[in-house]
Amino acid sequence: MKRFFGQPSTIWASLRNRLHVYALPDPELRAALVDYQRALTPFSYCSVQPPKFLHATVQQFAVTSEEVTQQQLAAFASELERLASSMKPFEIALSTPVADDWSLGVRGKPSLEWENLVSGVRSAAQQTINLDREMPRAPFGPHLTLGYGVAQGSSEQVQAASDALKLSELPPLKVQEIHFLAVHQDVEHGIFHWDSSQVFRSPR
Repeated sequence: MKRFFGQPSTIWASLRNRLHVYALPDPELRAALVDYQRALTPFSYCSVQPPKFLHATVQQFAVTSEEVTQQQLAAFASELERLASSMKPFEIALSTPVADDWSLGVRGKPSLEWENLVSGVRSAAQQTINLDREMPRAPFGPHLTLGYGVAQGSSEQVQAASDALKLSELPPLKVQEIHFLAVHQDVEHGIFHWDSSQVFRSPR
């Protein structure tokens, strides 16, 4: 495992208020993920993402909340409202946790519904808050990170500790709403957090 903070997606001019859209786990899934986070206790080289800040990134944007106008924010929110109102709630099946070079996390099964959500959010941002800036790459797929690498260490040992828990199959990630947030990066503790979110729910 290597230090995650310093990867291209974490190089922010300001470590505060970077705009994102997330899908958040419901209480059942969050509790199940916290059970798996116990595997990280012995490993100082991997952080533990605080349970209330567990998330699946739909899209990161190239701007902070201070770098956009109120008109752009309102226009983007209107587009997110439109997306949510037309979105049928869906579920994403999740793997058991996987330790890779940068983190311990769970990966979701790719789906057309997720791809359409990401595409819709990216398109809306390109016309509003991310206008005239290069859009950060879309996530490699739906995933939730339990902890991020903060120093050199053995991914194999983290994987073995996670597997040894022998916990039940994870419930799915239920996508019934999306959250628009200004995210802060805490490089010292190796976590992401935020103050509040604007929620857009499917009416179905």
